[in-house]
Amino acid sequence: MILENKDCIELLKTIDDNSVDLVLTDPPYYIGYDGGKGWDSAWETEKDYLDWCKEWTTECVRVLKPNRCFYVWGTTKTDTFLKYKLDVLNSYDEMYYQNWIIWSYDWGGRTRKTFPRKHEDLLMYSKGEEFLFNSDDIRVPYIMKKSVRKGIELNKLGKIPVDVWQKNNHTTSKEYCGWHPTQKPLELLERVIKANTNEGDIVLDIFSGSGSTAIASTNVGRSFVGCELDKDYYDKSIKRIDSLIGVGKFL
Repeated sequence: MILENKDCIELLKTIDDNSVDLVLTDPPYYIGYDGGKGWDSAWETEKDYLDWCKEWTTECVRVLKPNRCFYVWGTTKTDTFLKYKLDVLNSYDEMYYQNWIIWSYDWGGRTRKTFPRKHEDLLMYSKGEEFLFNSDDIRVPYIMKKSVRKGIELNKLGKIPVDVWQKNNHTTSKEYCGWHPTQKPLELLERVIKANTNEGDIVLDIFSGSGSTAIASTNVGRSFVGCELDKDYYDKSIKRIDSLIGVGKFL
């Protein structure tokens, strides 16, 4: 495992072309949701933010191997993520849109004036039309015990999950850190990693935050490379990784 306290562009410049097996990352959303630290509101304009996204995304595309996948978390609370998809991700000839995954949950406060917004978004692109997808490694149980289609047998391993992933709050679980406002569930990260990498492959997260992608990668036998710019988050993530998997064995 390699996890450094540095800027994402600085780290990316040290990585060789076509050397990473999966990019799975959770950048600032540019909605001001940063716990007062300022990292989600560091740009004067939306254009400045999208220009910065173009810079790190270009580097991620460069280091990603052909026929492998790029995942990026976001939100449609504003139109900025849509613009990132259309103006940045869709600008690369070698990148192909594959999925728009929804992580849905049902906890926390809610308004009485609209339907409560309880989801975040995960875009999936592949570098090339074909890509690695280990379907048998991520199957889940069928709801029905028999197929409704005559002559069709259900797969004994289960079914491939649809693109809406329900995972409720995990504040009472051991994995919940409590100090990072945008932590993602390990179960969902592990699903992505198992689907699009093989054991020993390299997973890259350039916005490591609470260290969840590093933990998920190690949990399923993958290597990890990443960085976190915020020194406080970095230090806390190292302690969290150590408590869950034993960081001394990997860093």
